[in-house]
Amino acid sequence: MVGMGAVLTALLSFIAPASAAGIVEYDLEAPSPTLGRTIPYAVYKPFPFPAEGERWPVVYLLHGLTGADGDWFTWGNLAPILDRAIADGRIPPMVVVAPGAGDSWYVDNPDPGGLGLIDTAFAVDLVAAIDASLPTAACREGRAIGGVSMGGAGAILQAINHPRTYVAAMSFSGALHRPMQPNDPRRWIPDLYGNAFGTPFDTGRFNAANLFTKANSLRSMAEKPAFYLAIGDDDFPDLIEANAGFHNLLVTTKAESSLRIGPGRHYWDSWQQAIVPALEWLAPRLDSTCGR
Repeated sequence: MVGMGAVLTALLSFIAPASAAGIVEYDLEAPSPTLGRTIPYAVYKPFPFPAEGERWPVVYLLHGLTGADGDWFTWGNLAPILDRAIADGRIPPMVVVAPGAGDSWYVDNPDPGGLGLIDTAFAVDLVAAIDASLPTAACREGRAIGGVSMGGAGAILQAINHPRTYVAAMSFSGALHRPMQPNDPRRWIPDLYGNAFGTPFDTGRFNAANLFTKANSLRSMAEKPAFYLAIGDDDFPDLIEANAGFHNLLVTTKAESSLRIGPGRHYWDSWQQAIVPALEWLAPRLDSTCGR
């Protein structure tokens, strides 16, 4: 006959992992005066809540083209991945926010038919809303951003444009495309970017906002964000080349940059494998005490 102690131990072995699981909330909205509408998002909150006076670091993870808020938790199955990595001590407990931005390419687009000043709204309105609603480390040192494909490019853009907001940016299969040249053979570029740079496509706007152009602003920054670029060896060849070229450019600006090319393709199964190593890289760069 099995004793009550053994039964209780067995029950606790099932209850403990469940009680340690984080919580994902969907269909949330952050007010955005910049856009004149709300920003949709989903959020992962680790368990348990931080002790009195302590704060969680926060990571924003952006979706790709045709994606939506919460993709990291649905397609990416991120919550159990985070639960395990936190339980194993590989990463610290952290809030993860997965906002939605349509096919905006995360740029400021003031055009009547555009999606608005997304770059500004995310760095100002979304960050403020999250810091006001959760016990997050409301400082540069406690905050980072990442994304897949279009979102990888968006994360880098956010970090370059707002270096006082994010300590680091992580790009997974980042959709990085070099500036357009006269007689450029990449005739598919205007279709890829939709109306993000005007209708018809404005090459000058695209080149001015291009990450290969904007990276040069890092040269004069006293405090540069750190960058992590990951891409699979079975991804699109032009993206592999562009990510390697962008990493080399970052190095010339004296920014910290890590390039990881490993097994994988341009899809969620690869990004699910890449996220924890990226967060392990990020962890020592985060300071949830904000330097106190």
